[in-house]
Amino acid sequence: MRAVVLLMLVLFAIRAFPRQGQAPSPELERVERALQALSDLKAKVAAIETQLDQMIAELSEQKGAAQNRKPAAFGGMGEVAASPADPSKPKSVRCGAMTAKGERCTRPSVPGSRYCRQHQMAHQ
Repeated sequence: MRAVVLLMLVLFAIRAFPRQGQAPSPELERVERALQALSDLKAKVAAIETQLDQMIAELSEQKGAAQNRKPAAFGGMGEVAASPADPSKPKSVRCGAMTAKGERCTRPSVPGSRYCRQHQMAHQ
């Protein structure tokens, strides 16, 4: 990562202070194209990671909902009766991280984050 940043700085310096009367070399153009392609790929990877985080959170919620169902009469699945929520209390969101056992963390998330305090430190 540092090498890429250093290379970008060198290329910027070369581009900002060109030698007079000298055209850019084909090698420099090739390196610039490669850097642009890598930057584009990095942006795409970040977008995919965001989508993966959303999908994992949704599937974890579905798994949690399925685990909270209890058998209803005649073999069907029924929802667990929810207690009336206190409107003055803010809604608590469950942490989106997975534990070492492969189960979803049961702690509430920190306001403004997807993770509890412990997992928030691990995901930074």
